[in-house]
Amino acid sequence: MRIAYREDGTAVPVYEPGDHVRLVQDEPGPIVMAQAGEWGVVLRNRGVEGLDIRLAGHSRPRTTDIPVAMGIPARIVIPCDELGLRIDLQRDLRRDGGSKRRRA
Repeated sequence: MRIAYREDGTAVPVYEPGDHVRLVQDEPGPIVMAQAGEWGVVLRNRGVEGLDIRLAGHSRPRTTDIPVAMGIPARIVIPCDELGLRIDLQRDLRRDGGSKRRRA
């Protein structure tokens, strides 16, 4: 995963194949295959067309086929580890002026 930064120093993940992600919202659309709380591995980043993710989340029994959710918007996923636990990205303090020290 690459990390880009906004002007205010907020980290923005740029997902690549092999990255683990967790859905924070249900997949948009009339047929919802991927639900909030599920996680998996990014297979492909299609830019504005979304992410293709091989799901392995908590709501899937071990005996079922591992589905692939296609075209998932990057805005509804967060980075996670291989167990589905959230990974917080650090802010780039250099971009927003670093620590806000008071002048005496």
